[in-house]
Amino acid sequence: MIVLAHRGYSGMYPENTVLAFEKAIDYGADGVELDVHLTKDGKMVVCHDESLYRTYNKHINIKEATFDEIERHNSMGQKMPTLDEVFQVLPLDSIINIELKTNVVSYPSLVEKVLELTNRNNPERVWFSSFNHSTLVHVREMDENAKIGMLFGEEHAKNLKACMELSLKIKTFSYNIPIVAANFEGFDNFLEFARKHGIKIVFWDVNTKMDMEFAKKHGAHAIITNEVERATAFFKRDQKA
Repeated sequence: MIVLAHRGYSGMYPENTVLAFEKAIDYGADGVELDVHLTKDGKMVVCHDESLYRTYNKHINIKEATFDEIERHNSMGQKMPTLDEVFQVLPLDSIINIELKTNVVSYPSLVEKVLELTNRNNPERVWFSSFNHSTLVHVREMDENAKIGMLFGEEHAKNLKACMELSLKIKTFSYNIPIVAANFEGFDNFLEFARKHGIKIVFWDVNTKMDMEFAKKHGAHAIITNEVERATAFFKRDQKA
């Protein structure tokens, strides 16, 4: 089982910071999941939200601020990193799942900038994901080898058939599904479709032992978790047995 740290080791450290990413690897994660936006001056920065309010306590929208303006602020002593910086500090064999944050704000050049960076930095280890499936279409148009993960939320439930059809067209690498999707109607058929077409299953928000047992039972390729130590203890135990 591949264990990815959700926004780094966010259960213990400030999310989406260099510290959280480094600690995730220190505690045995195979890689990290992170979120990318563009600043006003075109810098790729790592932050989940479109603004700094929740994590940095500042009413600043990333799209409307320069990187210098953003860098003046910190979250528990940690500044917002650039995507370049994350690539520099993580080991070369660490998986980096980049969520392209285009479902709320439009960043016209985000895909191009991210691909330009990743293609210079061991692109085989990079996974791309987004709730905005049009963005993933663009990724595939730009790079025939990119590993694309379709993120699913409640907004996709009503158009699940169309999403699955699109996934075949863009040669999707994985379906990235919230662990709560187990309660959704048609879940088993959805998993069977993925297996039939060689699409890997990645569960996210896998934080409890029960979640981990569920992911294992359903043949997940990877999990994305806030609780890195709990997850690595659970899955590494199986590897040692």
